[in-house]
Amino acid sequence: MNCPKCGTPIGRFDLSPNCKKCGVHIMYYTQEEDLSRDAKKTELEFTTARIFVAKIKAAYISGKIPIARMIFLLLSIASLILPLYNIKLSFPWWEYEISVGALGIYNIVSDSFWQIFGALSDVGVAKSLYVIMLCSFVLLILAALMTALCLLMWLLSFINIKKTAKITVGFATFGILSQLAGTVLSFISMNLSGSFEFISSKPLFGGIVSILMLGIFLATNIILAVNEPEIPIKEADRKRLEIKEKLKKGEITLDDLPLPIIEEEKTDDMTSTKKRGKKK
Repeated sequence: MNCPKCGTPIGRFDLSPNCKKCGVHIMYYTQEEDLSRDAKKTELEFTTARIFVAKIKAAYISGKIPIARMIFLLLSIASLILPLYNIKLSFPWWEYEISVGALGIYNIVSDSFWQIFGALSDVGVAKSLYVIMLCSFVLLILAALMTALCLLMWLLSFINIKKTAKITVGFATFGILSQLAGTVLSFISMNLSGSFEFISSKPLFGGIVSILMLGIFLATNIILAVNEPEIPIKEADRKRLEIKEKLKKGEITLDDLPLPIIEEEKTDDMTSTKKRGKKK
C-alpha cells in the first residue's frame, strides 16, 4: 500500500493514520472521491430500479388491455373449479353422486367412485361411457395444465411482454381446445348415461364459462402480441443505461463522469410543488 498523496510505501504493520513523509491523513484523503464514486453508482443503480418498475407497470397495469388480461386470467383459473356436469350412480346397496370439475376430478381419483365405475366397465356394463368419461377427464386436466402455464407466462411477462404474450397465445389456444373437447365429451357421456337405469347425469355450466374466460384472455394476449405497450422510460434514464453499458465494457470509468451523471430538467409539476410549499 502506498500513500494516496505522495506515493510513499506504507508498511504492512504501520498503523499510523498519517503518512510519515507528507503527513496527510491516509483514510480521509480520498474520502471525497470515494463518496463521489458511491453517488455515481447509486444514480445508475436507481435508474435500473426505475426501469424495472416501469417494465412491471407496463406488463400488468399500464392500460385497459393488460388489466383485462390479468382479470380474465384469474377468472379462467377460478372457472376450472366450476363443475361441467353432475353424475350419479344409484344401486340398492350403494349410491354415489359427484360434480365433475377440477375439484370433482380430485375427489373421483381419491375416492372409491372411479374404482367402482371401472369395475362396471370390466364386466361390460357402461364400458363406452367409462372410456368417454376417462377421455374427458384427461382433457380437463390438460386444460388446467395449460391454464397454469398461462399463469406462469403472465408472471414472467415483465421480461418481454411481446414474446410472453405470443407464447401465451399458444398455451391458451391449446387450453381452449382441450376444454372444448372435454366439454363435448362430457355432453356425449351424459347422453349415454340415459341408457342405464343406475346412472343419471345433468349438465352444468362450468365448461362453457371456462371456454369463454379463456377466449377473452386469449384475445387480450393477441392484442398485446401485436401492439406491445410502450415502457415509459425517461430520456435521462436511457442515457444513464448507455453510460452503464460503457462502464461494463471498460470504455470509461466512474472518475471520467460528472456528478450528477445526467442533469435532469425540472418539470412544471416539481416547480409548482415547491411554490406551494413556500411560506407566504
